[in-house]
Amino acid sequence: MGPGRPAMRLLVSSMSAGGRALRVGPAVVAALRGGGWGVEVVVTTAGDDPASMVDPGADAVGALGGDGFVAAVAQGCHDRGAVLAPMPGGRGNDLCRALGVGADPLQRASGLAPLGSDRGAIDGSVRAIDGMWVRGDGAGRRLALGIVSLGLDARANLLANRSVLSNGPLAYAYGAFAALATHRPAPIRARVDGEERDLSGWIASVSNSGRFGGGIALVPGADMCDGVLEVCHVGPIPTRSALPVLARVVAGRGAHDPRIRVSSARLVEFLEPQGMTAMADGDVVATVPFTVEVASEVVRVLV
Repeated sequence: MGPGRPAMRLLVSSMSAGGRALRVGPAVVAALRGGGWGVEVVVTTAGDDPASMVDPGADAVGALGGDGFVAAVAQGCHDRGAVLAPMPGGRGNDLCRALGVGADPLQRASGLAPLGSDRGAIDGSVRAIDGMWVRGDGAGRRLALGIVSLGLDARANLLANRSVLSNGPLAYAYGAFAALATHRPAPIRARVDGEERDLSGWIASVSNSGRFGGGIALVPGADMCDGVLEVCHVGPIPTRSALPVLARVVAGRGAHDPRIRVSSARLVEFLEPQGMTAMADGDVVATVPFTVEVASEVVRVLV
């Protein structure tokens, strides 16, 4: 960075939430430039690697898109030493919700705009957050920021992605109860910080932010700056018992239900069943076997 007004490279996803980021992009850019930011806009398409488009010379790299897009840009910021400015442009926007910047892209841009006339204030608005390194057989590591899930919640995420609903919580609620029609608790074997664990049942997830599905607080006590992850597990209870538990999860009221078990971890190895799909930040992230490891202070974020 040099003298003059702060510079932002704003990466805009053309794919997130059916083009929502593209639609709100001009107003976001106008708000930032109105505050004094020098904004370079780069629109990404399905074949692009957002991580490779990060400019380490910018004062901040904006990511306007869904959670998966923001996580990809975050990995590029980690690799290149850049500061991430997440912007809610997807359907769920759980990372932005967890960071306290909200789900409204115009409010977010308006909140950042004043920093465009006070470069010295930028450093005071930056904090380092944790993430999760996901590694599968024969694949490189991938950064996830929210929740890595298997079982019912992963299936619900897939169905929510395929729905025509634009509202994140409604889409996930639809996905969750549609998934119940065909889902049966699966045997899941894992190793948590070196200890063998049976995570069979309805929900098996590893959390960094504690939020998914457009604001659902699966693990309300999760802290993105504490250097640990949370394993959330709902075992193979009967369907008639699972229904009220899942309803509490969707409503964000599952924190004190004894059937929802939460424990801390730094490294989780999913061993079986081979080939089971895992979701993170709204996207398919791996298939079993794979590992999830805490990535402490992995990226600096402008909040």
